[in-house]
Amino acid sequence: MRSSLRVRLILTFLVLMVIVGAGTLFAIERTLADDLLSSLDTRMSKQGTAVAGWLTVAGHPDRLAPRLAAVTGTRITIIGADGLIQGDSLEPSTIGRPIGEAAEVAKARRGEVGRAIRQLMPDEPPQYLVAVPADFNRVIRLAVPLGDVLDTRARMRNRLLVGSVFGFFGCLFLSWIFIRAVTRPLQSMTRTAEKMAQGDYDVPPPTDAGGELGVLARAMMHMAGEVKARVTELTHQRDLLKVVFGGLVEGVVVVDRTGAVVLVNDAAKPLVGEDDMPAPIQPLIEKALAGEQADSELELLGREVRVTARPLGDQGAIVVLYDVTRMRALEAVRREFLSNAAHELRTPVTSISGYAETLLGGGVDAETSKEFLQTIHRNANRIASLVSDLLVLDTLGGRASMIGDRITVALGQVVNDAARTTKGVTPGAQIEITVPEALSVLATRDGLDHVVQNLIDNAVKYGGGTPVSVTADKHGDRVRLTVTDQGPGIPEGQEDRIFERFYRIDAGRSRAVGGSGLGLAIVKSQVEAMGGRVWVEHASPGARFVVELDAAA
Repeated sequence: MRSSLRVRLILTFLVLMVIVGAGTLFAIERTLADDLLSSLDTRMSKQGTAVAGWLTVAGHPDRLAPRLAAVTGTRITIIGADGLIQGDSLEPSTIGRPIGEAAEVAKARRGEVGRAIRQLMPDEPPQYLVAVPADFNRVIRLAVPLGDVLDTRARMRNRLLVGSVFGFFGCLFLSWIFIRAVTRPLQSMTRTAEKMAQGDYDVPPPTDAGGELGVLARAMMHMAGEVKARVTELTHQRDLLKVVFGGLVEGVVVVDRTGAVVLVNDAAKPLVGEDDMPAPIQPLIEKALAGEQADSELELLGREVRVTARPLGDQGAIVVLYDVTRMRALEAVRREFLSNAAHELRTPVTSISGYAETLLGGGVDAETSKEFLQTIHRNANRIASLVSDLLVLDTLGGRASMIGDRITVALGQVVNDAARTTKGVTPGAQIEITVPEALSVLATRDGLDHVVQNLIDNAVKYGGGTPVSVTADKHGDRVRLTVTDQGPGIPEGQEDRIFERFYRIDAGRSRAVGGSGLGLAIVKSQVEAMGGRVWVEHASPGARFVVELDAAA
């Protein structure tokens, strides 16, 4: 591609030189040939006039013709007024014969100079004939063979051809030098443009060139620098927008005027996919493409999503999706929490208020008054316990890091202490412990005491007097503590909800055995605060609670 310009220019110069050179050579050759013939004609005309003058003062044309022919270098023929040949320098035998039809002789008899080119004899080459009038109506005709003229013309043509060939190659060489000087900066600029087209803007300095080409080369280099700066800036902005666009919590989808998806970020892909928009969103997109704003709350793939569509002018429309499923769930949890908390507090508060009002009214004996006060005290303790549990949950949930520094805690000692405490409250409790003495975990002593005590108390409380099994073993770098009861167990599908605040499987039975409904929520928060996890499994019969913590070295 780069050499084709040079080749085309050279070919163009060649064609021009051939055309101009051939035309010039032809014109010169024709001009010189005409000049040569004209010079011959002029010389022969003068010689014919001189011969006519000699003929006037001298007689005997038959003897005069050969002598004058030797002087003029031509063939001289003298024709009389009667049309007979009076003298011929070449053919004396023709004297006395008629000249015959000769156009040049006829023209000379009219007083003009006659000219003609023809063969005088069948075996002779063509002759150039000039006839001039003389006295007594005689005609002097001079003849010169055209072979001499043609030879001279051929020699002249050959010399012109040789000169033209040398001139052609000289012009070709000079043209190549000129074209090379012109195309070098063009080739440099072409290479620069190709590198820029491939994204490489580090172009070399332009080739030294003067005039407009030099200005153009420097302008292209300056343009490459400007384009590189702009591309770098746009790339930085694109990367920044890509990071921001991809990091948005809200799902963002951009569609063109036809409704086809142009851009979609990671947050939107789980809600709408990557290709076609879900059917419920289409009406909102159509409104946005029509220049209107549209908002709605839709259900997409089982999620509650707040959808907002806004027009982008000729570019299309933008759709923002905000997953409000968790927000709605949190609102439901909040409402349920407030309802449960109010329900848990209303009963003891009502009891305290009723008994206190009765005591304030008077007329109650000492024994009844003592019973009322004990009831009031018991309900006050229940409220205090509920508030204490809520404060523990708030403390655990309000910190991102673990509560206190973890230390090495002997798991068997904690389990034995919790079992003794439970038996002190419920003497008939049957607790079977299988925990190796050397087994230790990374935890806080208070947090682990709270977790184990709560799980054993719940197992004894809801087990209905059946034996409770507490075991522990090591799994890699983790330790699993298992508390199993033989009670009614956990219904299918409730395994996660039992760890929610105030959630109870059987509210009536739960209240009958006591409790605030916060114990397992506290257990989960305490375990997660210590870097572990807790879950429940189905046993046959009963339920199995598993706590997993990091093993101590």
